[in-house]
Amino acid sequence: MLASDLVRHFASGDQYEPLPLSHTDLDVTNADDVNSTLEDVRPDVLIHTAALHVDECEKDPDRAFQVNAWAARGLALACQRHESTLVQISTCGLFGDEYRAYTEYDTVTLKTVYARSKHAGDDFVRNLCEHHFVLRPGWLFGGSTRHPKNFVAKRYEEALRSNCVQSASDKHGSPTYCADLATGIETLLETKEYGTYHLANSGGCSRAEYVKHIFDCFGLTTEVEEVDSRHFPRNADVPDCEILDSLNFRLLGLDPLPPWEDALERYIRSINTEVCVQ
Repeated sequence: MLASDLVRHFASGDQYEPLPLSHTDLDVTNADDVNSTLEDVRPDVLIHTAALHVDECEKDPDRAFQVNAWAARGLALACQRHESTLVQISTCGLFGDEYRAYTEYDTVTLKTVYARSKHAGDDFVRNLCEHHFVLRPGWLFGGSTRHPKNFVAKRYEEALRSNCVQSASDKHGSPTYCADLATGIETLLETKEYGTYHLANSGGCSRAEYVKHIFDCFGLTTEVEEVDSRHFPRNADVPDCEILDSLNFRLLGLDPLPPWEDALERYIRSINTEVCVQ
């Protein structure tokens, strides 16, 4: 979702020429492939969006560290060698269960294999590549409705099948529109103020509140039953609270990303026809 919206964003301007590489084009875990590709392309900026996701990491920790940590190490070394800026897409799942917004200065609490592997990758980037941005986004939504992890489209489809949908009231985060994140990334690139940034749409909500607003934006009358997260067993013990405060972004004097409710409304307006046709 993020990669497709990044390509769309940067292709719409005249400052960058995006070159999207799929897994078949480049295996980021292969250092030789990474080096040869950067030697050939010589990018000004490399945005690293590849990752092994949360539950898969619990099933295969070795693979998690290979993809989320070791690949980031190889990319950092290659970007340093070829003088490219590296944008490392991190995660909001680095903190604990206390209900509050977390800033870049809060101590991490690495509850999952995913969190530990992503944080290790972040450290490689910080230590090995001078020109870097480590970006922690919120709960991402955006891209095509056909994407298998499109949370918004999946909830719409679920609502069409049921008069009542259950959703967790004890998990909290900051829903973040990939298109807004892309705008924020370009803004940061222009500053050249390298470092670690939380980059999420403003505000936070429970998963249930998120789903309610999705239904409202679609004009659906489906009810949302608030339950606790034990109704949705997972391999990973993800944090109860992943709400982000983009403090460093504000300290640069930059306007924060718009409220998540506004971002969700804009996204759903953009896909409403596509979803209804399906």
